Amino acid sequence: FSCIMGMIFLEKRDGMTPHKRIAKELFESGAHCAQAALGALCDVTGLSLADALALSASFGGGVGRMREMCGALSGILIAVGLHFGRYPLGDERTAANKDRHYRLTQYVCAEFKRKTGSVFCYRLLDLPHAAQVPISQPRTQDFYHARPCLDLVLAAVEVFDELLEADKNGTLEALISPERAADVTAYLNE
Repeated sequence: FSCIMGMIFLEKRDGMTPHKRIAKELFESGAHCAQAALGALCDVTGLSLADALALSASFGGGVGRMREMCGALSGILIAVGLHFGRYPLGDERTAANKDRHYRLTQYVCAEFKRKTGSVFCYRLLDLPHAAQVPISQPRTQDFYHARPCLDLVLAAVEVFDELLEADKNGTLEALISPERAADVTAYLNE
């Protein structure tokens, strides 16, 4: 991993952004979905790779192999909180800031669902909605071939990159406006 952070400065090639390349390298090196997604975003979050891997460690397998929210989505939501979720508490703006962040979080989840079909690990993997024995499957070629996990990680990182771009070009507030919130929530509830 010595060159991972240096990859941030590379231009897009083969349709892979630097964040996607890092996520792919981490996933193929044994990181689970949440770790690969959050670990790829260290340049944005300010976390060290070791801290990103530790912070997201509990979220793999849809939170500890309980197959709830997809780990890749959980990983980028941690990054969303670190990058966009800093606001003061205890003043007249606390509730408004919290509500804005909830809208942002739901928007990110909706965008992930649009790209993948669900926010839930069990649905994405076509598994029963039940916790599974907390023992990882070996990372074999069959595992990589049968599971969409790497594609889910890449989709999650793409959502985060799109969020950064919207923030940079000034369109983020329109995307997460209170006027759009009901539609986003309704989509998540489908």
